[in-house]
Amino acid sequence: MDSFDKPTTNPQTEKFLVWASVLLFLGILSFVYSTYQSEEDRLKALQDNEDQKQKTHSTIERQRQQTQSYIERYDRDPEFVRDQARERLGVATEGEIVIRLDPNSALAKPAQPSSSSK
Repeated sequence: MDSFDKPTTNPQTEKFLVWASVLLFLGILSFVYSTYQSEEDRLKALQDNEDQKQKTHSTIERQRQQTQSYIERYDRDPEFVRDQARERLGVATEGEIVIRLDPNSALAKPAQPSSSSK
């Protein structure tokens, strides 16, 4: 017999190596997929955080613009300053009568209809 006719490896060893390679490939693939999923989740959380920061920034910027508008109005409109002093500080001009109601007093609340039982 020739040495070419003789198989060099055991068929069971070949099957074992094929299955071991498949299992190794599947293990590596599952590890890569789980890592990919966790990174996707982390990226989604970062994006949500960025969106929340953007909303907060927009709100703060809008408030800053409103405040700037008030400041500019105080600078250029003396009548606005006078009206604000009257409302907020209770300042009145000479001869003017100011009536102020306490919001917690009985006069500031509407009267409740009395229910009489007969």
